[in-house]
Amino acid sequence: MKIVLAYPPFDDPTMPYHSTAYLAGHLVHCGFTDVAIRDINIELVNWTFEPQVFAAFHEEAARRLRGFERQASLNFPEQEEYLGLWRRRSVSFDKLQRAVACMRDRESFLQFPEYDRHRLTILEYLDLLGALSYPCGFSTFQQVSRGRFSAYNLRDLFDEALTARICQVFDRFLEQCLAVDAELSAADCLGISIVYDHQLFHGLHMARWAKQRWPEKQILLGGTAISQLYKYIRDKQMMKAFFTVCDGIVVGEGETALCQIADAGGGVVPGMKVNNLISYDRAADRLYLPDHVHYENVASLGRPLYRHPWDLYLSPERSITYSPTRGCYWNRCTFCDYGLNTEKPTSPWRERKVDQVVDDLRASVAETGARFVYFAVDVMSPAYLDRLSDAILDSSLDIRWSAELRLEKVFSHERCVRLAGSGCVSVSFGMESGSQRILDLIDKGTQVAFMGETMKNFSAAGIAVQIMAFSDFPSETRAEKEETRRFLHEHAPYWSVGGVGIFQLTGTAIVAKDPARFGIHLVEAEDVDIVRAVAYRIDGGSKADEPRAMLTEERDASFDSVGGMFPQRLGRPWAGGTDSLHSMIYYDAYGRTFFRDYAASLVDEPRPASAEQLRSCTLVLPGVAKDSPFDIGKILAERRAREAYLKQLAKIPREPTQAAFQEWAAGRPLLVADVSRSGWVMSGAWAARLNPRVYKLLSTYAQPVVLGDLLEAVEEPFATKLLGYFQKLAENGLVELTLPVGAAVPLPARRLSSTGQGAIAVA
Repeated sequence: MKIVLAYPPFDDPTMPYHSTAYLAGHLVHCGFTDVAIRDINIELVNWTFEPQVFAAFHEEAARRLRGFERQASLNFPEQEEYLGLWRRRSVSFDKLQRAVACMRDRESFLQFPEYDRHRLTILEYLDLLGALSYPCGFSTFQQVSRGRFSAYNLRDLFDEALTARICQVFDRFLEQCLAVDAELSAADCLGISIVYDHQLFHGLHMARWAKQRWPEKQILLGGTAISQLYKYIRDKQMMKAFFTVCDGIVVGEGETALCQIADAGGGVVPGMKVNNLISYDRAADRLYLPDHVHYENVASLGRPLYRHPWDLYLSPERSITYSPTRGCYWNRCTFCDYGLNTEKPTSPWRERKVDQVVDDLRASVAETGARFVYFAVDVMSPAYLDRLSDAILDSSLDIRWSAELRLEKVFSHERCVRLAGSGCVSVSFGMESGSQRILDLIDKGTQVAFMGETMKNFSAAGIAVQIMAFSDFPSETRAEKEETRRFLHEHAPYWSVGGVGIFQLTGTAIVAKDPARFGIHLVEAEDVDIVRAVAYRIDGGSKADEPRAMLTEERDASFDSVGGMFPQRLGRPWAGGTDSLHSMIYYDAYGRTFFRDYAASLVDEPRPASAEQLRSCTLVLPGVAKDSPFDIGKILAERRAREAYLKQLAKIPREPTQAAFQEWAAGRPLLVADVSRSGWVMSGAWAARLNPRVYKLLSTYAQPVVLGDLLEAVEEPFATKLLGYFQKLAENGLVELTLPVGAAVPLPARRLSSTGQGAIAVA
């Protein structure tokens, strides 16, 4: 039985995810050697970088834009789609090639201004792919709905017409590449590992496409997103809907399940006894659910096999994710809700023997050339980490690693020095709050009095401390929120980066099971089948007290927010993002304080104080200056009305489904085209209609341009008036004016690594 394990788009393009590596490794360990791994995510991303594909997408975008501009009017969905196409910045293929090459070349990668410039180029191209995929969009390689449809409503999730629009880019790849792929064609079984919610539409679309093309193949679904979906679904019988695209669903850990299916030889038979398997008998209309949750003995599993297309990832260093432990040794936090365990917040703590881990890592590093390892665990216990770091030191393994830990008092300075010696470059702490009362409500088991000392010990050892916190836990007061802010401010020398999210209550967390204990009551939402995010009201509040709810993807994105407590930084998967490979590479090269000391200084630029200084400024458009037959300002005003409507939905609360979006859009006025075209400048969520002469200047001169040079073609006193005009645009973020700088800010000297690389001072 030939098995292909696939990881679907869209997700982090800098390194592979480890789910398929573990499944393949255990299959091979159990004697099933005809196994292949396909990272469809990175294959698709690189396919979009091919010259003919790049050209085809740009031609398609131009064609659609021309079509809209020939219309006499636009309804609201057309306005949104038009704006997405109109506002995109032009990216040449050569520029994109240079950007991709920078991500893979260590010297260019470690020049932060150059890195950031090329990062923006890649995101500009991703913006084009998002515009072609309306009604979805893309945010740093993650699909977002922006309230136009919902992955938590089965009617939307299995709407083939909606999915076809969302997956237009992917669909071309499927037909042009995977349809003629010899390995996929030869497979008897295709297992699709859907790990994140933002992969659901593309993962299910791939399953549907494969089932229609190869009806004889066994299609299996699994992964964390599928497992969580099964846990949160209102009625387990609703899982029948998934069998329109697959033959079996594995929920929870899948190593043993896949081996049992492979051992059966003929694929999934409804009702067969396989760990964690959901099967469905179509003829009898009977759904078979697992009678219990099977947790793997991690010490008995085969080692993961990282058979990935390493040269395709957007990184100068190879990295693997590896799980020496599973579950959480604390397993008491009242907000936590991970895995299929219904009695505890997450799955039970299990360890792989330390000597096995070292052997696994040694073999994986030798086979892949990976130098960086992210320990993908819920959290690692201090005692286990002590043994592991000592074993790594004794083995002379030359790796750089990162992991998520708890802010335990036991992490002394000496312990942290040993961790650094074993290759630790960064750790992430779920600090959650700086208020002891809130930490006690969470049952976090940590003490504010000792958290700062632990952070200090890690930072003194040269390890970057990444902080994760959130606000708005039930009953949190304004004063307690300020305690978190004050704690972070007082301990600023010890952390490197951080994010502050907004508390999200999930369906089977202890808070949701016992809401009265936390002073809340739950509110049932409309139009939601998969209750991942739970709305609630604070007890004792006024009748006008609104339920605490918002778009799930907005809640998730909030954890990349600096929350006003940390310096502005790049989010995941980029350098400066928490738990990203790119951040690990920068910490290893420059030390733990790089993103605070250097990257933050790039934005602290002086402002012009006189007309003479203003003329010497370099003008750059952060967005676009284009003409349009439609009033861009009115489109943006309609979008703000839409945002207000989404807030009203949250008050009901009601899931923002495709039907709700269409219902609202049907009541909005048409936007009629103007008789003549006007010039506009747009950046972010703001735009302004330009003076005709200003628009002519901006569209004539290539950017960047010195403002004084731009105004040479303009007679006085109009040139003087234009100085104030451009200054006003700059104040509103529509243009950027930068004073000339005497010398570039130097990068700090690179740290000397044990491999002898990087001992170069870069000026």
